Amino acid sequence: MIVDKRIIISYVVGIVTGIICTCLFAFYVGSRDKELDNGIELFDKPRQEIKAKEFNIIQVLPNGNALAQYNKLSLDDSTISYGTVVMFLSSKEGSFYDDQKIKLQKGKLFRQIGTYRYQTTQGIEKTVPIVGVFDK
Repeated sequence: MIVDKRIIISYVVGIVTGIICTCLFAFYVGSRDKELDNGIELFDKPRQEIKAKEFNIIQVLPNGNALAQYNKLSLDDSTISYGTVVMFLSSKEGSFYDDQKIKLQKGKLFRQIGTYRYQTTQGIEKTVPIVGVFDK
């Protein structure tokens, strides 16, 4: 039986094309999952005011964002409660560090701008508000 060279070349080109397409698809899916797995969901516009005067940074994440905690005890329903954890997004103005205090300046307020989902070291899924500083 005589095999035509064109058939062999078509077969090899088909295999190589299939491998390249599979690799490109895997790369696309892998990069897309990393974007979705960062856990950050930002709102279209800022939402409710977070009635706190100061947050204490408890952990800075590898991407520069920081988890902070409200350490004041509130007894009424108009403010957030003791121990509430929030996230601050990193910015070009400066970086965060552990135990840093984020205090409101006069004429400013905290607002929720999104949510952050993460898993604790104990394997518990948590969702916390992402907070930004805005003018009153």
